[in-house]
Amino acid sequence: MNKKVTIFAVILIAIGIVGTISSSISAVPFATNYINKTIKKANEEVEIYEKKVDINKLDIDTKNMSVEIRKSNSDKIKIVQVGSYTDKTLTIENKDKVFSIKENDESQHLNVQVQGFGDAVLSMINLGNNKIIIYVPNNVDIQADTKTGSLIVRDKHILSSQIVFNTNQGELSLPKEVKHLEKLRLSSIGDINLKTSELLGINNVEVSTQGNVYVESLPNDIFIEDLENFIPESVNIIADRYSRMVYVESSIPISKNLNIENKTGEVYLNLPIDNYNMNFNLNSLHGINFKDKDNNSSNMNKFEGSLNEIKDKNVTYNVTVDSNTIDINKN
Repeated sequence: MNKKVTIFAVILIAIGIVGTISSSISAVPFATNYINKTIKKANEEVEIYEKKVDINKLDIDTKNMSVEIRKSNSDKIKIVQVGSYTDKTLTIENKDKVFSIKENDESQHLNVQVQGFGDAVLSMINLGNNKIIIYVPNNVDIQADTKTGSLIVRDKHILSSQIVFNTNQGELSLPKEVKHLEKLRLSSIGDINLKTSELLGINNVEVSTQGNVYVESLPNDIFIEDLENFIPESVNIIADRYSRMVYVESSIPISKNLNIENKTGEVYLNLPIDNYNMNFNLNSLHGINFKDKDNNSSNMNKFEGSLNEIKDKNVTYNVTVDSNTIDINKN
C-alpha cells in the first residue's frame, strides 16, 4: 500500500477519535499538507557520528530500526540517522576493534499521551522510516540482530569474511554482484527472501527459519562468463516445523551442495536440470513429484541419482532434500 495513503488513513482515524465526521472532512486539506511536511522531516538525514577508528567488525543490535551499510569515501566511520530522533536513540562504542551500535529501548515506543497530535503522527512515520546508514572505511565482519529491522549491505567492498544476521521479521539485502565472503548465516522467525545473485561469491550459506524460504534468480543474474567459479560451496536451509514452503527457482545452480530440511512442509524446486549435471538425494514422507516439460509426473518417497547427464559438463551439483512433500520441475 502507498505510504502516504496509509499515513493519511492513520491521521483520519486519529481525527475521528477527537472530532466529528464533518470536522474530519474539513481537516483533509490540512492533513494532506501535514503528511507531506512530516514525511519530508521523517526522511531527513542527520549525521550523529564521524570518527577515525580501527575496527574489523560491526556488532549491531536494533529493534525496529533498519541498518544500511555503505562504503565510506574517507578513512572515518560515519553514522547517519534517517528521521527525527534524539541522540539517546543509539549507544555507540568501540572496543577491541569491535564497533558496537545498540538501539535503546525507548526508541521503539510511541507515547501519544505526552505528545501533541503532530508529534504523535511524526513518531508513527518515524517507526516506518526508522533507519541508520553506516559508512565504513574498510572491510569488516558484520553481526546484526534485529526484531523487525532489515539489514541492507550496499557495497561488496566493505565485506571481510562473514555476515551473521538474526532477526524476527527483518529482511536481508546484499549486493547483486560477486562477493568474496566465507560465510553467511541468516536466522529468522519470519519469511526469508534471497536472490541467487546475492549468494554469488559466498562460500558457505546457512539459513534457518520458522517461516517460508524463497530463493529465486532474476533474468539478469547471469552477468559474468565464469559464473560457476563463484557458486557457493554449500547452502544449508533448515525450516522449522511451522514452515510451510521452501521455494527454490533458479536458472543457475544454487550451490555445489544444496541441503534442504523441511520435514513438516513442502519443498518446491525448479532447477536448470537440462543445463547442469545435478545429483539428487531426496527423501519425502508423502511423496516426490517429478514434472517434466510435458507435465508427466511420477510419485515416490525416495530418489537417488541424476535426471540428466550432460557429458561436456565436469562439475556435478548435489541436491539433498528431506521434506514432507517434494516437487521437482525443470527450469
